[in-house]
Amino acid sequence: MFFLILFIIGMVIPFLLIKVNPSWMVWVPSIILFLAAIVIYGKAEFFPGEGMADLAERLYFLLFGVTAIGSFVGAIIVQFIKK
Repeated sequence: MFFLILFIIGMVIPFLLIKVNPSWMVWVPSIILFLAAIVIYGKAEFFPGEGMADLAERLYFLLFGVTAIGSFVGAIIVQFIKK
């Protein structure tokens, strides 16, 4: 349920940018969230923490990843709405 809420939040973010004139602006949140997920995964993989810290870093990766996927889907929907 928590990940569904994050997915929906990710879908709403591009709708906040629907009135912005350049059409590529709706893709910026998904790119930023995707890059944040990659950075956190790289940190968790190459510089692992101990015990629960490692688990928390992997959970952060899941949080950013699900939100990035939701933002990507939202950006696709916004592109179809604008056309």
